[in-house]
Amino acid sequence: MFRHTDYLQFDAQPEKPDPVYAHKLQELIGGAYGEMTVTMQYLFQGWNCRMPGKYKDLIMDVATEEMGHVEMIATMIARLSWPRPRSGRPGRR
Repeated sequence: MFRHTDYLQFDAQPEKPDPVYAHKLQELIGGAYGEMTVTMQYLFQGWNCRMPGKYKDLIMDVATEEMGHVEMIATMIARLSWPRPRSGRPGRR
C-alpha cells in the first residue's frame, strides 16, 4: 500500500524554463539504469520475495523511495518545460 501526499520534500522552483536541461533530466527517468527501471526491479523483487518480514519490507521500502525519485524528477521536468502557474504549484491556478 502506498500513501501520496500533496507536497514535495524539496520544492525547487527554476528561475526560467529550460527545455534543454529538461530533456537531459528525462534520461534519469528512462533507460537501462533510469529511475523507472530501478523502481520496477525493486517492486518485482519485493512482490516475489518468498521471505515475509523485514527483508521483504526493506525491498518494498526501497521501491517506494524510488517512486518518490520518479515523482521529483518528473515534476522538475514539467517545471523546466514551461512557465510555472501563477500559484507556483503545478496543476493549481
